[in-house]
Parts: sequence; C-alpha cells; structure tokens
Amino acid sequence: MILKIHRIPDRIVFRTIFALLILWNLKYFFLIFQIPFTLLFVDYIKGNAFYSQISDIRNAIKDIKDFQDEGKTGFVSDIAQASVFDIQSSIRDFYLTQYAVVPSVVKNDAEEVYVIAAYDTKQKTALLKGYKLVKKINDRTYLYKKVKE
Repeated sequence: MILKIHRIPDRIVFRTIFALLILWNLKYFFLIFQIPFTLLFVDYIKGNAFYSQISDIRNAIKDIKDFQDEGKTGFVSDIAQASVFDIQSSIRDFYLTQYAVVPSVVKNDAEEVYVIAAYDTKQKTALLKGYKLVKKINDRTYLYKKVKE
C-alpha cells in the first residue's frame, strides 16, 4: 500500500517537473540563434589546412589539359613513417591528394607521367630523376611531369 505524505495531485507534480526541465534547458535555446551569426563572421574554410591543401591541388591541376587523361597519378613524399601508430601523419597527404585529383587514381610511386610530391623537410626543391617541375602547388607540394626521352 502506497502512503501519500502530501495531498498534492500527481498532475501538479508532473507539470512542475516538466516546467523545471524546460527552464533548465532554456540556457541552450539561444545557441540556436548564435550559431548562424558565428558562421557568418568567422571564415573556417580558409583556416582549415585540409581544405586549403585540396583546393590548392585542384586549382593547380585544372590548368593542365592532359592531367586527367592519364588516369593515374604518382605520389612521393619524404615524410617518414616511424611506426604503425604514426600512420596518420605519414599518409595524410596521400589521401588528401587522392581526394583532390579524383577521378584519377593516386599510386604511391614515381612511375606515372604526373607525380605529386609532398615534402615535409626544408629541402623542398629535391627533383625526381627523369621528371621536370611543372608547378609549385604550395609551400609543401609540387607537381612533376615525366620527361620524354
């Protein structure tokens, strides 16, 4: 048998709890209006390193007429893979390059006609043998083309 201590109807108790929950969550209500204005005044895209790398590569290859005709693009990098746990920094540029040059397929070698090189060290002008520099994409990334012999 349930013994009621107070003679307050259940309807009033539930409405009070519901009102307290609504008032508690009102502090989040104004976030709905804050988010669109935040996105208007802060330019996140230019500060995003991933997006800028992809857009730099896309802007560089759209000027080259026969780039997409090849179907495959080589990729070389001087970023060393220290261990299995360091995989994120070692292949990040490879996947960014693959995303940027779609529908072309990126191969992790220097056997193709076009090769995109991502350098992490200070010696950024290291040329590949048998290739000529077509375009400097940005401070870290270069586009090479195989020299016909």
